[in-house]
Amino acid sequence: MAARGIDMFSAIEPRILVLAPLAEEWSILVKACEERHQTETLPDLKLPCAYVPAWRMALARAGHGKTQCAVQAQYLIGRFPRAALVVCVGAAGSLDPNLSVGDVVVGTETVEHDYRLLFATRPLPRFRGDIASLMRLRAASAGLSGFRIAFDVIASGDEDVVSSSRAAEIRTQTGAVCVAWEGSGAARAATFNNIGSLEIRGITDAADKEASQDFHDNLPIAMANLFRLLEVLPTTES
Repeated sequence: MAARGIDMFSAIEPRILVLAPLAEEWSILVKACEERHQTETLPDLKLPCAYVPAWRMALARAGHGKTQCAVQAQYLIGRFPRAALVVCVGAAGSLDPNLSVGDVVVGTETVEHDYRLLFATRPLPRFRGDIASLMRLRAASAGLSGFRIAFDVIASGDEDVVSSSRAAEIRTQTGAVCVAWEGSGAARAATFNNIGSLEIRGITDAADKEASQDFHDNLPIAMANLFRLLEVLPTTES
């Protein structure tokens, strides 16, 4: 991966900002990019970030949790003001028995399940997936095989879901088919800046007592399948 000098940095204008929260998730995606496309490091940023010129896509490590992801998304939006889409990608636990390890969920909505109001009653915050990107991915998904691609609701909250009873509770509360952490943070940053957002998650576990081990065992499978969707996404915004 070749490094760009600071004099060329200002010339980079990604249209898509992809944020992978965890180092393991980010590393798998960057390696996949390097194997298929020219990929360059971006120096002098406060977070690890790679750039794929052909896609006009920056792939950054977003940090763990909704707040950290929102902060780093906002930082990238500030550095790359021509970005039109923020995409949060990574692993997820399944809340739907029809979803298996390696399946990919494209969020029609991201719902913040741990936004708890005690002094008032109002709906949970929901962030709609970018319509143009959803249309593109729906069309492209027909040409992909080997795993299921679901277009549905993703639950977002700063919580490791490691019991079947808690998974069922979140499923009932939100209508989501999978659960992860950071999506609503990225979506909030995008909404604040009036640009599109999308969440894409690969299933690693069943959000049960085996989730921790299953996550580590299955992450390469889930992220490899997710990468296949990322390859068709750039034509939406380039």
